[in-house]
Amino acid sequence: MHCSLFIPDFFSAGNPAPPIRLAAAETLIARGRRKRTAPMAAEAWLLQRFGAGSQGSLPVAPYTLLADGVAPGGDFWMRADPVHLSVGLDSLGLEASALGLSRAEADALAATLNRHFGEALVFHPLRPDRWYIKLAAAPDLETTPLPAALGTAIADKLPTGAGATRFRALMNEVQMLLHEHPVNAEREARGAPSVNSVWFWGGGTLEPPSARPYSVVLAGDPLARGLARAAGIPERPLPRNAEAMLASLPAEGKALAVLDSGCADLERDWCEPLLAALRDRRIGMLSLHLSGRTSLLEVETVRSDLRYFWRTRKPLQGWLA
Repeated sequence: MHCSLFIPDFFSAGNPAPPIRLAAAETLIARGRRKRTAPMAAEAWLLQRFGAGSQGSLPVAPYTLLADGVAPGGDFWMRADPVHLSVGLDSLGLEASALGLSRAEADALAATLNRHFGEALVFHPLRPDRWYIKLAAAPDLETTPLPAALGTAIADKLPTGAGATRFRALMNEVQMLLHEHPVNAEREARGAPSVNSVWFWGGGTLEPPSARPYSVVLAGDPLARGLARAAGIPERPLPRNAEAMLASLPAEGKALAVLDSGCADLERDWCEPLLAALRDRRIGMLSLHLSGRTSLLEVETVRSDLRYFWRTRKPLQGWLA
C-alpha cells in the first residue's frame, strides 16, 4: 500500500512553531526525497490531482455539492457561504469558521433571502456552513476561495471581472437584508457573531475528473470526497488515526488521506504509526504533501530511505528555509 497524506496549511505562517520536536515527522521528511514548489491553495492542489481544474477558476462548488448529496447535472453552481464581516478602522475582515451556525438558523436566514430574491436567485443551505446558488450561465468572474479570505481584509479579495459589479451589489443587498434579522439579534444577544453576508466563490460545472490517482480517498474535506465520487473512487470518512486507517485498507493500492491542519496530535496519531508501518513493511511508500503559505513541500519515503542516518533531522520550519 502506498499512503499519501495531504495536510493543508501545515506550515501556516500564522501558526506558532511546535513547542516540542516532532521526531517521527522530522525523520520522514529528512530521510525521504523532497521537492519544494510554489505554494498552492488546497482547492487547487486537489483539483489538479484529479485533473478537474480546467475551467480557469477553481470550480469547487459542483464537487462539494456532489459530496453534500446533490447531483449537479450540467448546471453552473457557485458557493454562497454564510460569513461574518467585521468592520475595522480601515477595512472589513472576514470570519466563517467560528460561526457555529445551526441548521435552524441557516434555514431561517436563507428563507429570508429566498423570499426577497425569488426565482432570480435561490440559496440552497445544504449544510449550515455550505450554501449554494445555481446560475443560468457562467458569469465572467474571478473569485477568492473562502479559506484564503478568512481573517483578512477583503478589499482585494472581492470578485473581479466583467460580472463582478453584479455580485458585489448582491453582497451589499444580502448585508442589508440580514442586518437586523431576528436570527442575528438572538446571536448577538448571546455574544455570537452575526451572519451578515455571504461569500460567493468556487463557481463551475461538473466535469468528470481526467485522472484516478488513488484507489481510495479518506477525508472529511467535501471537495476531496466530491472529486473521489466524480472519479468513481471509493471515499470514506477520515479515521481517527493512522492505525485505524491502516486496519481498514487492503494490502495493495494507493490511498489519499486529507488531514485537517489542526489535528489534535499529528505526531502521535499519524506520523509515528506511519513511520512504524514503513519500518514493518505494512506500507511500501509514504508520500507527504505539506502545504504552507510560502511553499509546498512534498516528500516520498520508502523503507530503505530510513537507513540513511546521516540525513539528520531538523525542526519542521527549517525545511522551508
